[in-house]
Amino acid sequence: MFLSYGLKLLQAILNLIYPPPDGPHNLVNCYDVLYYDTPALDTGANNLALFLRKFTKTRGLEWLKREDVHLFCVTKASFVFARTTPGIDIYDVRAFPWLCRAKKAHAVELGEVSMGLALDMIQNRESEDGSNIGILHNLGRCGSTLVANMIYRTGQCQVLAEPGPLFDISSCVIRNPDLVNDPVTLKKLRAVLLFLAKSPSRRYFIKPSFGTYMLVTMIHKVLPGVREAFLYRRLKLMAVSSYLAFGFIKTKKIPPFLIKEKLIKAGFISKEVLEENARIGVGTGMKFILHGFLMRTQVFVREATKRSPDDLPFYSYESLLANPNKFITHILTHNGLETRWSDNALQALSQDSQKNSTMSRVIKGKLRSRADAVVDKEAEEMIRRLAEEKFGIEVRGSQMEMVNLPNQWR
Repeated sequence: MFLSYGLKLLQAILNLIYPPPDGPHNLVNCYDVLYYDTPALDTGANNLALFLRKFTKTRGLEWLKREDVHLFCVTKASFVFARTTPGIDIYDVRAFPWLCRAKKAHAVELGEVSMGLALDMIQNRESEDGSNIGILHNLGRCGSTLVANMIYRTGQCQVLAEPGPLFDISSCVIRNPDLVNDPVTLKKLRAVLLFLAKSPSRRYFIKPSFGTYMLVTMIHKVLPGVREAFLYRRLKLMAVSSYLAFGFIKTKKIPPFLIKEKLIKAGFISKEVLEENARIGVGTGMKFILHGFLMRTQVFVREATKRSPDDLPFYSYESLLANPNKFITHILTHNGLETRWSDNALQALSQDSQKNSTMSRVIKGKLRSRADAVVDKEAEEMIRRLAEEKFGIEVRGSQMEMVNLPNQWR
């Protein structure tokens, strides 16, 4: 704790001495990650002060066009890029299920570009509508990493599994929903998507984290050609998977208010929503987790009513398990990809898409056997009632399946 406060103090002091760039220029400020302490990379985009500016060196904008340079995060004042270890393919989702972690683990140099310059650089790509980009929105713990792995195995596009910069934009919108229509925020989002999809002639498939759900209301405004879809799962199985995967949810050593403060600070939820949750009795435990799934689902349901079923199809994890061939054929076609390599995609079903991580080791084989023990009857009954009364979502069956969602693909 003292080390963390010490780092923040050092960041603040050095920010005064070496302030961030405040306007467009034609140079990239670079920093060797060799001098970085790992916690500094984990403080989050809004706290990433790049406090070792005394080690700055400048490079020309050509540096950003390198194949090993990738958008790392978006801060309040700048876009930050990372040059990664030569020879490491951070987009190989079989080796790196989470792109944000791969960038942190293999970054050897960071480059900072002022916000004004970053937005100006995108101006020469005004003609692009994002038709070479596919995005699979998801609720988290619903098989999205597996689907990303399946798409990757067809070899037709670059797969970006949970790129951090999209969450940087979404977290700001979650804190301030009025930013959904804010012109500057929309410009930032467009710039993020085009920096992630660097080449107009290449196809990209993006699997964002569950915390980016607000972006479904914004992406089509800035890049109307992006092919979007939504993946979900039965509520009880997602809840139990979350319980088993994230230790902070089940530990009794961390006071609940500290967990909530961490969620607010990270941008997963707003203070106002947390206060409303407490008011209606879903502020803690499984009620909080299940209510969160419903709240995020409602965002996609509302957006789906404004679009055609082909524009925003809803896929369930259960439909993937029931008919893998039909599922992969449809999702490949939806993303403008060929289906002749679908057999390669199906190989992912027999392997661990999360690289035998702590999450996957804990969860594997335990969901159904733990469901009733983890989701108590009181929580289940309350969420079933709220699903219908508050969200207009009908929940059926012992595993709490959402059955009346729009645009459902079967």
